[in-house]
This record gives sequence, structure tokens and C-alpha cells, in this order.
Amino acid sequence: MKIVVVINPRSGKKRAESLRGAAVQCAKDGGHELEIRTIAGPGDGTRFAQEAMAIGADRVISIGGDGTLNAIAVGMVGSKLQLGIVPMGSGNGYARSLGLPRDPLAALRLAFAGTTRQMDVCYLNDRLFLGTAGLGFDARVAWEFDQSQGRGVWNYMRLIIKHVLGAKPMRTVLKANHETREDHVLMLVFCNTREFGNGAVISPGSLPDDGLAELRIVTKPPFLPMLWAFIRMYTGRIDGSPYITNIVADQATVHQEGVLAHLDGEPVEIGQEVQFRLEAKRLWVVGK
Repeated sequence: MKIVVVINPRSGKKRAESLRGAAVQCAKDGGHELEIRTIAGPGDGTRFAQEAMAIGADRVISIGGDGTLNAIAVGMVGSKLQLGIVPMGSGNGYARSLGLPRDPLAALRLAFAGTTRQMDVCYLNDRLFLGTAGLGFDARVAWEFDQSQGRGVWNYMRLIIKHVLGAKPMRTVLKANHETREDHVLMLVFCNTREFGNGAVISPGSLPDDGLAELRIVTKPPFLPMLWAFIRMYTGRIDGSPYITNIVADQATVHQEGVLAHLDGEPVEIGQEVQFRLEAKRLWVVGK
């Protein structure tokens, strides 16, 4: 195969670059033709994927976090190009939901040698996400996390604890499955996969290849039930919480009071009017 490896040198606390030699060895062992690209700025991941298609590559391997993965996928959705994943980000929600190895070397070997299957992709206002996207509280936390100097799970948890008690519910109007509902939410999460990252399972039943998404409407609990909700989320038992309503759909329209969203953990200004859609079987992803 002809394989292009895309490395985000900032990922994994700047350890992603250390896998360059291992990638060269994997290519040699498998008899593959290899090119390595290094991300230097915004847009590089998408451009590298498009260039990989232009040169007739069979597979692109992302070494980075969910943001890197998202950018690469943008450049290859709808093609026969295969996406391998080496998760080295702060959350790695997509890779964890797929059950991929957390050890970078094991994930790299699988990315070279594994088989592929077709996955669904989703959009908010024509902006792609693979795993989860959100409006409300999680979007605001993602925005501040992106602006902060610290990375990793503990800094993310610090921001959640800092903001959650004072977080004000946000009014949303959701239209899905020919029904309209108004809620005051802590957050509204669009789930193609199970988790945000770092083991925080927001939608245990979500599968990235079933043609449907779970829209999780989360209202704000009082203090003690909120602590219990966090425990349930990190133990995969959030289903059944009285503070979560689940809607299964492949498209929806939302009006939100704010303008922020996150797409696979990356903050964006999405606007108050949000169109959601799922497109089934649009991305070939390497797995077990």
C-alpha cells in the first residue's frame, strides 16, 4: 500500500513526533510505500489528505488528537481513502469509542495493518464532526480549554469544576422527527460515538456505523445529583439519568441562545441557527 502518515507535533504533550521512526519501521516491515507529513498550522491536515488522494495513496494515518483527526477526515470524506488513527490528544474520544489501542505504538501498528469498515459522519451547519458535537456548557468549556496554556485531562476537569456550578441553563428550540420542543439546557450533545474523551461516556448506546445519532438533551442537576451524574458518566452508566433526554435522529434543526459549539472537542462559532445531519457510511476507518 501507499501510506501517508500525518503527524501533529504538538500532540501527546509534543511526543507525537517520536513515532516517526516507528512509522518508518512499520512501513518497511509491511512492504508499504510511505510518506510523512508534519502539521505546521491550521488547514494542513485537510490539505495533506487531499494531496494523499491526488497521489493515489491507499491510507492516511493520523498521529494526533481528535482535532487533527477531524481535519484529516474533512479532506477524505466520500472517497475510498482509508483513515488510520493513532490517538495522542487530550481526550481521544473517537478512538476510545472505537476501542482502538491507547498505547501509541500498538495503535500505530494497527493503523498500518488493520482492516477497514465504513463509518457515519455528521455535520453542524456543514462543518464535519466524527464523534460528538455540543452546544451550551461543553462548548464554552471547549472554548476556554482551547485558549488555556495547560492541556490534558486534569486541566479539562479543572475548567469543568470551575464553571459548572455557576453555569446558566440555555434556551434551545429543537426540531427533530417532525416534533418541536423547547428546553432550558445545560448542554445539547450530538452523539455519533459514545464519549467526549478521557472515559466520559455521554451516550453509551451510540454507534458510529448504525446510520443514526443520539441527541442528548442535558438539563442542569442540583449539586449532589450533579456529582452523582459525573460518577455515572465516568462509569458508563449515564443512561437512566432523569436529567438526560435522548432523541434518536439523523437530522435536526436547533435554535440556541448562544453562538458557540464544539466539533470533536474543537471550539467553533456556529451561530444561533444550527442544522444537524448525519451521512451514513461515508468514511473508511481502520479498526480491529
